[in-house]
Amino acid sequence: MPPRRLRESPSPPSPILPKKPKCHAGAHLARPLERIRMLLNKLLQHEDGWVFAKPVDPLSLGLRDYYSDISNPMDLGTVSRRLDGNRYMDLHSFARDVRLTFHNAMVYNDKGDDVYESAAELSEIFESGWASIEQVLPSPPSITDRRMKLKDELPRLSKDLQRRAVVIMKDINAWLQEANGRVQVDFDKADEATLDKLEWLVLLGAMQQEEGTLDSPRSCDA
Repeated sequence: MPPRRLRESPSPPSPILPKKPKCHAGAHLARPLERIRMLLNKLLQHEDGWVFAKPVDPLSLGLRDYYSDISNPMDLGTVSRRLDGNRYMDLHSFARDVRLTFHNAMVYNDKGDDVYESAAELSEIFESGWASIEQVLPSPPSITDRRMKLKDELPRLSKDLQRRAVVIMKDINAWLQEANGRVQVDFDKADEATLDKLEWLVLLGAMQQEEGTLDSPRSCDA
């Protein structure tokens, strides 16, 4: 595979300054959240950070096989928007997305290529900064625990959000049937990426409930 050379950044990326913490994971995580924002800013302000600041555009870059090799794209700009929008149920999910960003780059590009080496360097910076942050965080829930929690929470969502959950489960062939307003899904097929999407729907439902915009829920069985 030919090297994917880094292009010069047209202009330095704007700094992402830490914002006042507002996280659904709990007030006790305010300080770690501030440190996480600083760590993400450090990655984006790295001289090669711009390479990972936006989603890869396979069309403009002529990477016709990109989606064949990379099934779950991720970039630091998306991570930043998710963090700003309180889309992470816990801060370990943030770490998974950052790691996915660099993992994808190192899977698609060959070792020795500029993009590969930049991803490896930024990954080391992240892991070094994340290690001390992770020490003060609660242990991440297991996949089994996350699945069980979602089985309990999804039936309480609004009809619109439950329909969106069905679409997510259909994408991984985990949707079984729908009859008389009841949906059955196979949560055992849900991987971490799918669980992240479903947990975001639960978080969105909680925010809607706070604003009083929820409609009546229907039943969703697993």
